[in-house]
Amino acid sequence: MRKCQNFKTVGNGTSKKMAASSTKREKSKQNQREIFETIKFQTKEIIQSRKNINYIIDIQSNLESEESAVVKASVKALDKIFCHLTSNGSLSEQGPPLETEADKTVREWSRERYQEFQDHALKLIAAEQISLQEQALLTLMHLLQTEGQHPLQKLPEGKEHMFPLDLLEKLMVHMLSLEREAAPVITRFQEFMEYEDVLFHLLRVLGKILKAQNNVDEKFLKNLIHILEHITLHNSPLKEEEKTKLFCSNKKHFKWNYGQAKKYFSTIWQQLLRHPLTPSLYKRVLVILPDKVLPHLEKPLLLTDFLMESYRIGGAVSILALHGVFLLMQNYNLEYPDFYTKLYALLEPGVLFVKYRARFFYLLDLFMTSTHIPEYIAAAFAKRLSRLALIAPANVVILLLHFVGNLMIRHRGLSRLMHHPEDQNDVTDDPYVMNENDLTACKATDSSLWEIKTLQSHVLPEIANTAKFIERDLPKLEWDVKQDLETTLEDLLEKELKRKIPTDDIPINFEKPTKFACVKHEKLSVYFEL
Repeated sequence: MRKCQNFKTVGNGTSKKMAASSTKREKSKQNQREIFETIKFQTKEIIQSRKNINYIIDIQSNLESEESAVVKASVKALDKIFCHLTSNGSLSEQGPPLETEADKTVREWSRERYQEFQDHALKLIAAEQISLQEQALLTLMHLLQTEGQHPLQKLPEGKEHMFPLDLLEKLMVHMLSLEREAAPVITRFQEFMEYEDVLFHLLRVLGKILKAQNNVDEKFLKNLIHILEHITLHNSPLKEEEKTKLFCSNKKHFKWNYGQAKKYFSTIWQQLLRHPLTPSLYKRVLVILPDKVLPHLEKPLLLTDFLMESYRIGGAVSILALHGVFLLMQNYNLEYPDFYTKLYALLEPGVLFVKYRARFFYLLDLFMTSTHIPEYIAAAFAKRLSRLALIAPANVVILLLHFVGNLMIRHRGLSRLMHHPEDQNDVTDDPYVMNENDLTACKATDSSLWEIKTLQSHVLPEIANTAKFIERDLPKLEWDVKQDLETTLEDLLEKELKRKIPTDDIPINFEKPTKFACVKHEKLSVYFEL
């Protein structure tokens, strides 16, 4: 009986605690609703009459609340209030000609409160909650838009518009200095980079920040590269159906200037590449350089040293630098006589397993397309790719076979490599030197493609059949290696499962097995049975 009574007592105590907790939550919700109603009322009163301007202090006090919902509501309210005051001239740096002393005091006081709100919103960019970060960003961009349409400063004569660069610069400094995960708020900022006036002045501001910044750490560079990855410059004028997107300007006041944007863009990259990069950031930079950076630099050849050094490092870094070096050679007349020697040196077993394998072989195919490449170079590449095919994963072997076949189609003189020389009956006598990176000394032209002949015995019929091209007349059209770049083992397996195999070709036992055991009449079955 005592146990039961004790149990009831504990139960009653627990239920009382739960009831108290529920009551607290209800009171908290009720308090929130009251705060929201008060904020809504005060906002409406301020907008209706400047006499109620002191309500701003009450609303700003809610910014220090521990409840994020209250903070968000206050930010939205103050955004609405200050945008209203900006648009009607109440926050202008210079008041109207007949302004009274009292009105001047109110205007200056309002400007101080506006500056305080801006500073608080900038701090919220680093808030722990992503929703607060995004709300602060949207609010600051709304304030920027309103300032752009209704400038607070006195404009010089003949100038009707001024982009609020100071606010944009403060915003970017805070975003680039974020220590926590900055991806969500930077990703949200990309929406505004679609506006030409924002993008143009963003480039201007980023260059200025980089020049002034003394302590540039990893997080700063990471956030900056995240922004630069999503910047797309355009040189040609927009088509008629594509309307120019402007955020706080109009066509009369702003016109996209590609030449000036190019200067700002070049300054950013010159400053960025002076700082040491971590391996991950180094690779991210090399990925975006060929398509998004090089075409829009004033002097692309200034990146020669950076790309050359990257190309010499080896491994994945060299693969990523490959495209940039080639573009400098192709479009900007860079002389690099050892290009194919360095490219040949990259054909190591590790290249078959790197993350950027598809990119590498796509570029390799592009570089080897020219029929003006000397035959000894083509032979060296064909031989090394054939040797790699012996150790490559099954899904990569098809790519390598088609690659070698294309080289033989482009350079018909390589057909002599299709069969062993008459005096060579043993593959151990192969004159080709795999470890020799000198294209003239590796003796590829004296060898043969016995590796492809070997692959005709591969366990997968797909690979075995593909390798038989070496015994047939070469086709006139090349194989499309782009289709093989992303082929996976699952793709090969699925293809094999769909293949129709005639039943009479399937080898069977003379005796139907009843268990995992050796054949009845073999001596081994006397000693072993499974």
